[in-house]
Amino acid sequence: MKNFIFKYAWVSFFTIIACTDNPEEINQKSNSENQDEVCEMKSWFLSTGAWQTDPQIYVREFGTGTDTVLMLHGGWGAEHSGMVDMVADLGSKYKFFVHEQRGSLRSPFPDSLITYDHHIEDVELLRKELRVEKLTLLGHSMGAVLASAYAKKYPEHIEKLVLVSPAYLKNPFPEEDMDLLKSSQSEFGKFSERPSVKQELEKLGLLTEGRKLSSKEETIKNRIDFATRMLYDVGKWHQLNNGKALYKGNVYGLTERTYPEKGWNFIEEFKKRSYPISVIIGAQDFLDMGNHITRKWTEEVPRANFISIENTGHLPWIDQPEKLSMQLKHSL
Repeated sequence: MKNFIFKYAWVSFFTIIACTDNPEEINQKSNSENQDEVCEMKSWFLSTGAWQTDPQIYVREFGTGTDTVLMLHGGWGAEHSGMVDMVADLGSKYKFFVHEQRGSLRSPFPDSLITYDHHIEDVELLRKELRVEKLTLLGHSMGAVLASAYAKKYPEHIEKLVLVSPAYLKNPFPEEDMDLLKSSQSEFGKFSERPSVKQELEKLGLLTEGRKLSSKEETIKNRIDFATRMLYDVGKWHQLNNGKALYKGNVYGLTERTYPEKGWNFIEEFKKRSYPISVIIGAQDFLDMGNHITRKWTEEVPRANFISIENTGHLPWIDQPEKLSMQLKHSL
């Protein structure tokens, strides 16, 4: 059942980077008029042992604010760029850090060192490096699972949790909620056949029979297919930057095989703690169409704040960037 429930969670999440180290790219890709004034992006590598010989983890920091937020990207095996767009308008208030989890694009690791526990310990290693006693964690998709897993092991170091489009926070999936899951999957099946998908492919001439597509056309078609699942508005496919080497799919399998033997129930863990929790999800998220699962689970934790954003899929910073930014301002 575990493999069935999580078979879709492998997807990587990429968008055009809103802030970059290149000023010309900032002018082309920013989401706000003052973007170039607040990014001040830097990157560095976090040592996991001996600097010269042991693997290192890529870290990116940006923003001019004083409040530290550590962001955890989805995957497992994805890369970080979508997280930058998620908080593009918040750089003047916060100092953001995001690391590419071991095995991802900019953090290559031997397969033998890629495990669920190692991912957790990397967050703790980064916390110590930053000399922050309590973390505000902002996790997306499987990054929300990682944030929750870290919070379970190190609750004394949690300031607050903000979980965006979370992958399932209970694993294995509870039998009593299986009807909700089946209903969600059925609704998503219908949603994935929406007319706008075919219209987008036809508009670009990608449904022409008997013609070999160019490499660029194949890439576009792949991104439209990805947008069908990940976005409410498939017409925004051009904001995606996914595919091929950008996603290290083997990292998902390596991590999954080392999950805790009894899985997890982070909802039960949250009940024991007092730190603030916010859950933000699109109403058309493919993991929970209509949000009936996430809403039910969040209601089990009285202090948790549940936010659903209409006309939004799994990548809310593309579908509804302004609404997401507003909710993040309230939650962080």
